[in-house]
Amino acid sequence: MKRIFFLLLVAVNLHCFSQDINYAHSVIDTLSSPFMHGRGYTFDGDRMAAKFIASELQNAHIQHFNDSYFQKFYIYTNVFPDEMSVIINNKKLIPGIDFIVDAHSCPVNGTFKVEILDKNILSNHKKYQKFKNSDHSKNFILVDTTDLNDKSFNNEYQKIVSHNTLKAKGIINRSNHLVFIPSQQQNSFAHIIIADTILPKKIKKITVNIDAIYERNYQTSNVIGYIKGEVDTFIVLTAHLDHLGTMGKNVFFPGAHDNASGCAMVLNLAKYYSMRKCKPHYGLVFMFFSGEELGLLGSRFYTEHPLFPLSKIKFLINLDLMGSGDEGVQIVNSTIYKNQYDIMLKINEKYKLLPQIKKRGPAANSDHYFFYVKGVPSFFIYSLGKYKQYHNVFDNRENIPLSGYEQMFKLFRYFIDELNSQTQTPDNQQDKLPK
Repeated sequence: MKRIFFLLLVAVNLHCFSQDINYAHSVIDTLSSPFMHGRGYTFDGDRMAAKFIASELQNAHIQHFNDSYFQKFYIYTNVFPDEMSVIINNKKLIPGIDFIVDAHSCPVNGTFKVEILDKNILSNHKKYQKFKNSDHSKNFILVDTTDLNDKSFNNEYQKIVSHNTLKAKGIINRSNHLVFIPSQQQNSFAHIIIADTILPKKIKKITVNIDAIYERNYQTSNVIGYIKGEVDTFIVLTAHLDHLGTMGKNVFFPGAHDNASGCAMVLNLAKYYSMRKCKPHYGLVFMFFSGEELGLLGSRFYTEHPLFPLSKIKFLINLDLMGSGDEGVQIVNSTIYKNQYDIMLKINEKYKLLPQIKKRGPAANSDHYFFYVKGVPSFFIYSLGKYKQYHNVFDNRENIPLSGYEQMFKLFRYFIDELNSQTQTPDNQQDKLPK
């Protein structure tokens, strides 16, 4: 009889964890669907994502601090809501696959001559000086550094591509990795990155139609909910809900790994703890930030307008890129908060969850950062795995493996439970304050 009870208990536990992975798939499928438009600032993608997350918190009976889950704020951003086409030598390129438009680009429409700035000119001082002094204002310039071994040109290359120091109508460069990064600014020129495999050896002309709109004071929202604890101190779990949005009306960036997976993990933990009958000692707060991809805007706004004192945060765990943990996780700030890192290691060793938990020092690379500089003990954790799709059109719900997801879920759950068991804050909880 005891054996039957034990097997039933195991079966129930396995079913619960199966439901966790199913729920994660459901959240990721929704957030990375075409309906969300890449969770950017065209077609209300960010707002629909925020509403979906708020509805999930409500379904889990998570409380909100004020009259809603939303914390509204305003941003500046350059967006591409409509036309997006590039034709080279009469061949139409596929947006997102054959080319990427740099997010700083201004609107441009027309057919332009293409001037080539390559090794033949760059390796000859006189030719290069003549090229620099010429009028390029009506043309596009292809900057091609193939076979150029002059490392001293790197700084000037960056100035040409990023700041258009040659004052061209537009800049073209080639790349093996088409990565899109959103921008808070709009430049006075267009910048197009074309895949190496697509770029022809000879380019005579380029036809471009780029519709760009510079949004000033666009309203977006963080989403925040909490579970009340026995004391007014909180353990905080965060993830960013935004992604890259669209590049034209027909191309969107799904952002399944970055960061629908992190949102799924935080929602999964919210759902789990909301179902517990016992009230936790420390309350739990679940924060989903907008504007992360534009420069950590939502988390910065929150730290400047907190809904409760930042001093009431016992520990903050920021989760990003949770979709591929087959090689373990990396923890930013683990060299600072050594006690908490050791707890993670002991949990992982005890339950044999992940292949490794790598240590990393402080970095201003995600939403934990502005909390950290204000003295809030915090980790930023991201998964390590074979899945490498990032900031492109291929980071989608079909490709994301969710390897190690359940193991990461257990690791975070056990870690939160361990923090909640510590009713006294150790003197050496924070070994070193940020400078």
